[in-house]
Amino acid sequence: MRHGATGFNEDDIKAKIYDGQMMKKLIKYLLPYKFYVVISFIMLILIAASELAIPAITKIAIDEHITSNKDLIEFNSKNEQQHFIEKYNKAKFKEYDYNDKYFLLIPDNKLNFLTKEEKSQLIEEDILFTKVTLINNKAENLELLQNITVKTISADFLAVGSADLFRLKKEGALDKEQLRGIQNYNINKVKTIGIILFSIIVAQFFFYYLQIFMINFASQHAMYDLRRDVFAHVSKMPLSFFDKNPIGRLVTRVTNDVRTLDEMFSNGLIQLIQEFFVLGGIIIIMLIFNWKLALITFSVLPVVYILFRIFMKKSRIIYRDVRKKVAKINSTLAESISGIKIIQLFNQEERKKREFFKINNEYYERSLSQMKLFAFFRPLINSMRRVAVAILLWYGGSMILDNVITLGVFIAFISYMDRFFEPINRLSEKFNILQAAMAGTERIFDLMNDKPEDFRIENHQKNGETFRGEIEFKNLWLAYNDDDYVLKDISFKIKPGEKVALVGHTGSGKTSIINLIAGMYPFQKGNILIDGKDQKTFSLEEIRNNIGIVQQDVFLFSGTIKDNIVLNNKDISDEDIEQVAKYVNVHKFIDSLPGKFMEPVMERGSTLSVGQRQLIAFARVLAYDPTIFVLDEATANIDTETEILIQDALKKLMENRTSIIIAHRLSTIQHVDRIIVMHKGRIVEEGNHQELLAKEGLYYDLYRLQYK
Repeated sequence: MRHGATGFNEDDIKAKIYDGQMMKKLIKYLLPYKFYVVISFIMLILIAASELAIPAITKIAIDEHITSNKDLIEFNSKNEQQHFIEKYNKAKFKEYDYNDKYFLLIPDNKLNFLTKEEKSQLIEEDILFTKVTLINNKAENLELLQNITVKTISADFLAVGSADLFRLKKEGALDKEQLRGIQNYNINKVKTIGIILFSIIVAQFFFYYLQIFMINFASQHAMYDLRRDVFAHVSKMPLSFFDKNPIGRLVTRVTNDVRTLDEMFSNGLIQLIQEFFVLGGIIIIMLIFNWKLALITFSVLPVVYILFRIFMKKSRIIYRDVRKKVAKINSTLAESISGIKIIQLFNQEERKKREFFKINNEYYERSLSQMKLFAFFRPLINSMRRVAVAILLWYGGSMILDNVITLGVFIAFISYMDRFFEPINRLSEKFNILQAAMAGTERIFDLMNDKPEDFRIENHQKNGETFRGEIEFKNLWLAYNDDDYVLKDISFKIKPGEKVALVGHTGSGKTSIINLIAGMYPFQKGNILIDGKDQKTFSLEEIRNNIGIVQQDVFLFSGTIKDNIVLNNKDISDEDIEQVAKYVNVHKFIDSLPGKFMEPVMERGSTLSVGQRQLIAFARVLAYDPTIFVLDEATANIDTETEILIQDALKKLMENRTSIIIAHRLSTIQHVDRIIVMHKGRIVEEGNHQELLAKEGLYYDLYRLQYK
């Protein structure tokens, strides 16, 4: 029996939103798959670049080929042209020359660099042509446009006024097909840009596919390794660890917490990096396009930042509560399902239902608070997006009218502004994922930091021989909690092959002695010798290989009867299993089953009787042929017929083995070599059955109570 459990450890969450140390520990699991992570990261950059490129390419299509926002200045000499370029070097000019005429094509809004006087002079000299469109230099175009001003600026291009083109169309001088033929150059350019945009979209699909596949491939393998390590670590923890940690919580560590890390890697962290790339790229591009309009539009960002900080603070508080409630639900479920038989036997369904409803309601309330926070934050951020667009329309619209920015820049700004708030919205989701992952990481590595049991593997090579079975306790003291000793100054010696019984009232320390022999718990004082050697000089594997224990509550694993006998020991043949089954009187029961040794065993052997489970446990012990045999109150709840079979098997098992029997039913131990009587953690009497009865001490009282 385990003592001293003072309550389960509280499941507290103290993790930072981002913990660099924890992240380093996690990254170690990704390092073996760094190739896939690198490919995913490259795809992420390409995705971000393509997201940023689409509005910029759209701007080019609008400004260069859809709207006429170019002006043409004509010069009579190369010197005049170059002098003008040097004077206004901030403007973006394109140079053309044809038949001793020199031209500069300039964006319409760049004329703002010129003074009013200079503009007026250019107009008076009739060398400034505003709102021109470039078309192909073809004879048919010149013939169609002979009634308007046309400037031949190169062997490839003609420049005509957009207003003149539409006037001709309006007057009927040009029909729709002729106008399309004239605009063929710009139409082809727009089509080319459309093809480029379509190609980017198709490429995006493959980038997304590769990015998602690669990061999930790496994440799944990393989490597989982490789950394996966590389970291996938990399986090596001492029993005292399981006394203070509920099974539901440990299951949550290996399943839910690892899954949150998987979600962070596959759908959180890598996308978070992408969002920051996109945000940074949008800010830079908008500043390049027009820094004044960008700064005016970004005026809402301080408010967004404050809102996001408030959201993070409140979300973190609520999230901690939600995670605690989830852990509590898992622990309660695990406990209730494990104890469902007792709950039903004692008609506790309603009470347990009320307890679960209370915990479930607490979780529901906190989850509802979390939902309300998101329900408030999301629309608020969307409202800020609309405010930003309204500012853009108000200020950007006036800038278009004032010829400061082009229509393409304005549309690109609206597109970028819309994209800017999408990552902010998604960041709130990624924040929750990151927070969950950091909390899960903290709990997982806190668990991994717990010191596992010292199996003393290094001692196995030195002490590989088979035990003789001599056991000696020297002045041993054991406490499960602080100085609350459950064993006090225990000293006794069991010779090889001797049969010894431990008796006493419940809580006297009998099972604790068995636990110490098997190395299940550390003791505080004294010493344990096996074959005259300190127990600590043996590896735990050696000790447990040489000890076979049958407990009162036999645990059977899901699988088959054969699996539960051999316990994955491939050295035990089918012939050995059958021989062992006959020896311990379990073969008749097994042969009566449809599947015989391959008959399925349900969880914990629930479809088998107590006696059947214990006979299987006897077969399991004998199959491993231990030097020391321990029977822990295993005949306390057995019917008479089964007890006869068990007693026969018991005699066979104890032959030529050091045997220790714990029993309340004194009839089962009258023929042992020696009986040790325990009381409140101390040895109060020793001797055989007749000697102890003659003393008329505690054993005599126990015997008289059973046979009065």
